[in-house]
Amino acid sequence: MTTVDWILFDLGGVLLHVEQPRIFSRLQSLADLPVETIEHRLKAAPFFRDDFMVKEFSPAEIAQHVNETLSTALSIPDVVDALNAELGSVIATTADILPSLQRKVKIGCLSNTNSIHWDKLLQSYPFMQHFDRRFASQILGCAKPGREIYEKTAGLLGANPRQILFFDDKPENVESAQRLGWHARVYAGHEKFLSDLSEFKIVLS
Repeated sequence: MTTVDWILFDLGGVLLHVEQPRIFSRLQSLADLPVETIEHRLKAAPFFRDDFMVKEFSPAEIAQHVNETLSTALSIPDVVDALNAELGSVIATTADILPSLQRKVKIGCLSNTNSIHWDKLLQSYPFMQHFDRRFASQILGCAKPGREIYEKTAGLLGANPRQILFFDDKPENVESAQRLGWHARVYAGHEKFLSDLSEFKIVLS
C-alpha cells in the first residue's frame, strides 16, 4: 500500500462554502447597475479573467480595476467587503478533523485564490492555522489546473509526487494532479473523504 507524506486540500468547496453570486449582489447594492451587468463586465474583464488569481495586488489596485470595469467610484473597503462576500461558512466535517489528521501526516492547502480572499482566509478562518504549508495561486504565480502549479508545489514541499494526496472539488484539478503522478481525489462529501483516507491506511479515531 502506498503511503503519503503530505495531504493537500483545496479550500473552496472542500473546507468552506463559496458563492460567487454574492459578490455581484453585494456590488449591486452599492452601484446603480443590474446584477447581470456587473457579472458580465467582471467576468469579461481581462484583469479578472487573466491576472486576478496569478498575481499579487493591493486592495487599492483591485478596487481601481473594479471601478474601471464597472464605471463606479466605490471605496476600497466596499470593494474588499464585496469580494469577500463570496467566502461563506466552514465545512465543519472537513475542517474539524484537521487537528487529528495533522497528528498522523503533514497537511497543507493548495488553492486558486487572490490577495483579497487570502487575507480574509488567514484572518477569519481558524482552520488555516492547522496547515503545515499553505500554497496560494496568486503567490505562486500560476493556477490550477495548469501543470506549473503542481510542479512548483511539489518542489517547494521537497516531495515526490507519489508522496502527495490531494483533495479538490473540481474534477479537472484532480485530473491534472493525477497526470503528474499525485494521488488525487475529488472531494464529494465527508463519507467519501473518509473512505479515500482509508485507502491510504489513514484512519481517524
